[in-house]
Amino acid sequence: MDQFFQQLVNGLTLGSLYALIAVGYTVVYGIVQLINFAHGEVFMIGAFGALTTYLLFFDGQTGLWILPVMLIGAVIASVGTAVLMERVAYRPLRNAPRLAPLITAIGISVFLQEFVRIFYERPNWTVPVLVALSVGVAWVVAARLTTVSLNHPITKWQDREPLIVAAVVATVIWAGARLSAPDLSFLVSAGVVVGGVVLGTAAGFLVARLRGGATRSQALTRSLVAITAVSTVLMELGWLIYKELIASIEWPSAKQRIPFPQIDVVTGQALQVGGVTIQRSAVFTILALAICSVLLWYFINRTRLGRGMQAVSQDPDTARLMGINVDRIIVVAFALGAALAAVAGISQGFQNNNIEFRMGFLAGLKAFTAAVLGGIGNIQGALLGGLVLGVVETLATQYIPGQFGGSSWKDVWAFAILILVLVFRPQGLLGARVVDRA
Repeated sequence: MDQFFQQLVNGLTLGSLYALIAVGYTVVYGIVQLINFAHGEVFMIGAFGALTTYLLFFDGQTGLWILPVMLIGAVIASVGTAVLMERVAYRPLRNAPRLAPLITAIGISVFLQEFVRIFYERPNWTVPVLVALSVGVAWVVAARLTTVSLNHPITKWQDREPLIVAAVVATVIWAGARLSAPDLSFLVSAGVVVGGVVLGTAAGFLVARLRGGATRSQALTRSLVAITAVSTVLMELGWLIYKELIASIEWPSAKQRIPFPQIDVVTGQALQVGGVTIQRSAVFTILALAICSVLLWYFINRTRLGRGMQAVSQDPDTARLMGINVDRIIVVAFALGAALAAVAGISQGFQNNNIEFRMGFLAGLKAFTAAVLGGIGNIQGALLGGLVLGVVETLATQYIPGQFGGSSWKDVWAFAILILVLVFRPQGLLGARVVDRA
């Protein structure tokens, strides 16, 4: 009997992990009817975000107070990735044929795996990423400071060109100065920033004058100053962060499994309850699922954004007519699923004591199976499906006799459940939208 309860605890732990990831699949599908197969990589990036936070600020420490900071780092990494993914890859394909987003999701999944594998042990690659982020933030600020529509279907490129030229000139000046002399004094650094702003603004103003005339160039002046000033200042701040913090750490290679930090209380000696051994990481995972479920229920049912998500999931066109910003609701759906995936990433690290860049692929497929099992598009179904899948997988591994038992067959039984559900009950255990797209 102790063996049964032991396997039940193991199954609930595994199922809690699946459930945390599965919510991301089901929330996004419920809003935009898209199966985001790159969600497993969002989970993986959450784990790497927590590890990166630890290496940057707390390397060698084990205090429990580090855990909330690691959680914040993981959530920022996962949510940032998911939001960027939605904006760059999925939003332009929203009205495309159904196969296009699916292929894009697979491409993003492979890209994110290779990005982490190559990027993690080469911190100097952080610099171009920080430069790109600086220009992106500067673009958003500049767009808000002008009355000219940068998204007009006819004149958008004519109006965007001056801003692009200004940003490129400022970036080239800053990069040239840093490549020629990485260690500049404060006065010289300030001169580089001012020079980039002046020359970038002048170049952008000249392009605006030639392309759109005097009226257009005057309308874009504030935006030209903003995009050069904000981008160069942020690039300079990013360089200081890289030089003082990131470059000072010896980063482990992501080509092999990386040991995950051990934190007091949530890792360490296992608990013994009767004849059942319960790992501390298992308690953390199950508690994390319980807390996230309560917070998720409150957010969906008691907040304005949550009610907006329900409205968009039922009828996006009517929701838009009622004044709901559908684009923002979709971004919130991606961010919500990514936040829970980040928690799952930390849980996975504590359970296995290591992480790797391929950990998201199989975990993502299992979580998708859990979402389908519970009823994709149904949040409660995803939670239930995850727990059921974890328990069934663990019990099947332990109790199926002969050559079809054992841990080597656990993935077979998990995906056999997916096939059976799709054949006999495609709406899942709790019922939801039938998988009719993607």
